[in-house]
Amino acid sequence: MNKTISTAWKILLALYIGSSLYEGYLVIPGLGPHSLFSLIQRVLVFFLPLVVLYLVVRGDRRLFIPIASLTIWLAIVGVTYLTLSPHTHYYFYYVWSQVGGYLLVLSFWYLAQYPSWLRWIVGIALPLYFTATMILSLWEIRTAHHLSQSRENGLHPSHIPTAFYFDPNNLGAALALMLPFILFLGLMWRSRWVYTLSVVLGAAGLYVLYKTGSRGGELAFLIDLLVLPLVLRGRARLYAWGGVGALAVVLVVAIIGLQMAPPTAHLPFALVKLKHMVDLLHFKAHAVTATRGPGSVTIRLALLHSGLRALSHHPFGLGPRGAEHYYAYWVHHPSPYNTYGVIDAHNMWLENAIDFGWIGLLLYTVFYGWLLQGLYRIRRHDDPYVRYVAIAGFSALSGFVLGSLSPSSVMIGFNVMWVIYGMAVSAISLSQVSQKTRGLYQKSF
Repeated sequence: MNKTISTAWKILLALYIGSSLYEGYLVIPGLGPHSLFSLIQRVLVFFLPLVVLYLVVRGDRRLFIPIASLTIWLAIVGVTYLTLSPHTHYYFYYVWSQVGGYLLVLSFWYLAQYPSWLRWIVGIALPLYFTATMILSLWEIRTAHHLSQSRENGLHPSHIPTAFYFDPNNLGAALALMLPFILFLGLMWRSRWVYTLSVVLGAAGLYVLYKTGSRGGELAFLIDLLVLPLVLRGRARLYAWGGVGALAVVLVVAIIGLQMAPPTAHLPFALVKLKHMVDLLHFKAHAVTATRGPGSVTIRLALLHSGLRALSHHPFGLGPRGAEHYYAYWVHHPSPYNTYGVIDAHNMWLENAIDFGWIGLLLYTVFYGWLLQGLYRIRRHDDPYVRYVAIAGFSALSGFVLGSLSPSSVMIGFNVMWVIYGMAVSAISLSQVSQKTRGLYQKSF
């Protein structure tokens, strides 16, 4: 009986993780707008935290500091929602998204006790989702048709992919997060078929990333590659340096060539964005003219300055969606910082700080930094799953430090980020479990 319950519980967690990646598109017929992920979340929210608390009380101290930091952070999210935010569906959905992400992290933490389950969940769920994303993105590139929930909404047909996301910038950031895990699949499953799948999906992912025109996603992926030599060794490290050098040369030559193109030249969207890569350096006021709008960095610096001003007046935060509410207010009132009508922070760290104050930002940064150092520490672990997640995860999360500045918001409806967090937690947890077991084994002889 206990074995049946345990198996059912693990299957439920596996379904929760797998369905979370589709951003609510796996809707169950007859249940209205509720997705499989949303329904399972309603079950887990009552039981999973209690299960984890029970294990901790029994003496399980795996990743106590980062899990505790994330738990306190989520408590701040809830408290600020109850005390500061308008209690509307939109604000509640924001909080519900953070609860869902937190449960994803706990799911991976719990499943670290079952390594075989982890390998199969990650080995199937992530490549399957990435494949679905590629199929949908390539269809959008060919037909200019988008899913109904995407930002394009069919009103302005364009061949810019958005896949399961609301915006090409979100898709670009998600691709930069996932690509290292696709490119290094062979570390976990050593097979000719896996190597072939990795190459095919990786090439498709790079093409779709290019077609999004997301400069934040492209730069994040470049950082992914730049940090790889830090976690690889031997011949693989040399290959990584070679790949970084080759990509850098291609980018520089392409940007220079595009700068020489006549202004009247009709270029595809992706090439226009690549041509304007140098505009990221235009962050002064004189970069804004009557014929040319403000550069991305100009807007983001204005958002940063305005956001820091909000923090100086509200060091404990403005509550969920506080950043958006703050920027929207100043769009219609005299403000010392012109954000050019943009009301989203376009910066995960700044959004965190404005919404939940300096304490919330500190807790989230502790969680994120602990994951990075933990992944770096286990990069040469004996277990293939641990080593795979450590190398790919350290690369992905390093790039995401910058990639998280590209989308308008990654604190709502961006479950792929939480899944990567959870995978990192599971790998570090598994390494601690195996280290403890190895220590007990050595003491017995």
